[in-house]
Amino acid sequence: MSPSHDFRVFYNQNIFPELVNLERRRRQLIRLSFLFLFLLVGVISIQLYIAEFTITLLLAIPLGIGLALLIHRIQVYYQEFKPRIVELILDFLDNDVNYRQLRYQARGKIPKEKFLASKIFTRADVYQGEDLITGWVREMPFEMCELRVFEFSDISDRLSPVFHGIFVCGDFLRADMLGSVLILPDARRKYLSRSERAFHRIGGRRVKKQLLDEFEAVFDTYATPQLRITEVISADLQRTILRFCERFSKDIYLSIIEDNIYIALSEPKDLLEPSLFRNTVSFEVVREFYEDIRVLLEILSELDVLN
Repeated sequence: MSPSHDFRVFYNQNIFPELVNLERRRRQLIRLSFLFLFLLVGVISIQLYIAEFTITLLLAIPLGIGLALLIHRIQVYYQEFKPRIVELILDFLDNDVNYRQLRYQARGKIPKEKFLASKIFTRADVYQGEDLITGWVREMPFEMCELRVFEFSDISDRLSPVFHGIFVCGDFLRADMLGSVLILPDARRKYLSRSERAFHRIGGRRVKKQLLDEFEAVFDTYATPQLRITEVISADLQRTILRFCERFSKDIYLSIIEDNIYIALSEPKDLLEPSLFRNTVSFEVVREFYEDIRVLLEILSELDVLN
């Protein structure tokens, strides 16, 4: 069976019941919100009708306590939703022999220094992250999290987006590895000129005629002289990246700096973020988050095999 089919079965048996429970809580919060709104309108109407401050104050005190409790319950719902679903997804992935010790920290993130060490991006004036996933892919330890990164514009004081999506870093644990490679989406070339210039300063040069034609058409690849590009970026890996880009229309950035690998997957949406006013039971939303994680782990796994 394919991983997608297996995940659908796992979703039906484990994730769907949890989503139904969370959906029940969401609807209860909606009903409580409407009840509070009804009571608020009642208190305002009483105040307008009798204009008696003491009575209005006596009514407002329990209403204020109720509002505080409602806000607290909504906050708890938001804080618990994503961790419950992500941990179930990781339980499914942990069954694969290639992955182990997968752990999740809702408020964790990859350090800013590692993000900049990737050479993919050169600035991170505002650096925000969450949903840290750690573990092992075969013999490679890795970290993965969602990031929102901005820089101050050189022209104005306003913030400009640098990256929004999932960022991964892994370690080959090989001190003997030399050389670096940088792979950038061609469609984003005009936004990454600083990254290209910075990579040139460490000896990187554009690679041509050593990769698949279809890969060269989509990505700009740079490498330092010490690195054998065809041994590191295999044809199978190139096809995997291209298939994912075609299926989900997302930008992938990749670099290998000596024995460290970095992957950035652009994702404009905040996946698995609940909404109080939207049904939470959606296989497609969960599947998209799972597919993002799975393809990044597959890339790490293939690179670990090659090295």
